[in-house]
Parts: sequence; structure tokens; C-alpha cells
Amino acid sequence: MEKKPNRISVLGLGQMGMKIAQLYLAAGYEVRVWNRSDSKTTGLTQAVVTKTALDAIKASTISVVCVSDNDAVNGLLEKLTDKNALNGKVLINLTTGSPLEADKLEKLLSDYGGKYINGALQVAPDQMGLETTTVLLSGDENAYRQSKTALRILGGNLKYLGAKAAASSAMDLASLTWLYGSYVGLIYGAKLSQAYGLDLTDYSNLIGEVTPGFTDFFKHEIGVISKGDFRISQSPLAISVAATQRIAATFQNLKVMSGFPNALAGILEKARQDGLENKELAAIINVIGQQEN
Repeated sequence: MEKKPNRISVLGLGQMGMKIAQLYLAAGYEVRVWNRSDSKTTGLTQAVVTKTALDAIKASTISVVCVSDNDAVNGLLEKLTDKNALNGKVLINLTTGSPLEADKLEKLLSDYGGKYINGALQVAPDQMGLETTTVLLSGDENAYRQSKTALRILGGNLKYLGAKAAASSAMDLASLTWLYGSYVGLIYGAKLSQAYGLDLTDYSNLIGEVTPGFTDFFKHEIGVISKGDFRISQSPLAISVAATQRIAATFQNLKVMSGFPNALAGILEKARQDGLENKELAAIINVIGQQEN
């Protein structure tokens, strides 16, 4: 007897949602799709288009949602009138959102008898479905285990972060905070290089050469924070006080936007004033953790 294909529903057919639907079709899944506007469903000739989002959710045990924002997800779910409409259903929400929004959706799904998995994607659509694609996930553990085979179609590096649905959104924002902080620093470095006539190719090559070592250093500093032991082990905080003051002064002379370099110098100076000068650099977390007046 021919094996019946797995069935899955995909709600939202923007660039990412379309890619997700295509990946499941390519993997041999029977795919149900829904999108607010029908025009985006025309290219998915192998998929079954449902009239409503609820029809799509009811059609499959597992549904993947990837829409514009979590207000839209709430809007879909709030239209449900049957309190048991989602009994036995797993909703995997890959819509970008905040930890607070994930908490609210987790409660809403529970109220309707469903199981909620919150996810976060940090790649472009073309990077989906690869063995190296990382997908951050959190929520009901049984639902995660039930959905793991389907989730592996989206990426080979699944990171399950625990039963609290908000965890994946929090990790997403934590890594993006690091990314954007590093990126802004990168651009300021390019500006400084240009101001002093340096070849940006040399700057680029240097960044590539030193990044692996800095990655190991960053991991060490996270370990310092995790243990709560701020005795000097790699980098005395005092060195960075002086370094960030030089950075701020240099950019001040260049007459560029000073917010970023001044913020760096301000954090380190506050740490010095708080008596952390002879601690490991990671001790600045004690400054950042203070409530501003």
C-alpha cells in the first residue's frame, strides 16, 4: 500500500511563507495554504488553498504561521468562536515578535485547546532548508517532539530552548542586539579608516583575521557572566576604560554622530566609578543591569 503523505498547513505567503510552503511540497508533504490575498497562492499549484485561516488549521495536525506581525496572528486566532477548535492541533509561529507577544499567544492557544511552539528565524528565505539553517524554537515540549520531523525540513540546526514560549524570541533579540551592536561598530570603523586614508580592503581583511579570536573571547566573557566570577581572567576592565575614551575622543574630532562611541565610553566610565576597574571586562553587566534614574 502506498504511504499516505504527511500533511501540513502554511498560513501566510510572504517571501518566507512562500519558501516554507515550497520546502514542504518539495519534501513530499501534502500542503494546505492560506493567505489574506489570493493572488499569492497562484504559484503553488500543488498546494490546496483554503478559504479561511481556520480551515487551514483544521486541515492539519501541524500548522506553520509566518505573517507580517503577531498582531496579525492574534487577529486570526481571535476570530475563533469554538473554545475547542484547536484541540490536538500544534501551531508553530515563525512570525517575528517580542517575548511578551509570545507569552500572550501561548496563553491564547492554550485557551483554545491548542499547543504552541514559538520560533525565530535569523536567515533570508533563500537560506532556509539547509543543514546549517538555525531555527530557534520554544514552547510545549511534547508538541516540539511531535513536530521535529516537520521542523527539520526548515533547517538542520534546530535549537529548542525550553518550555517557555517566549524563550526563542528572547534569544532572537539577544543575538540581534549583539549583531547590530557589532555592525554599527563595523561601520564606525569604516568611517575612521576613510578619515585617515586607510584602504577599506585592508580593514575588511583585518576584521576577517581577528574575528575568530574575538569569538572565543566573547564566549569566555559569557562564561564569566554565567559563573558570576568577575576576577580578572582575560581582559581587565581598566584597559577598556582607557580604550573607549580614546575611541570617543577620536570620533569627536572627526565631527561625526557621537552617540555610539560616547555610549561605549560612558558605560565603561560608569563601571570605573562603581569600583569595577580591577575586575574582568564582563563586569560591565553589573552596570548595564542598573535602573536608570
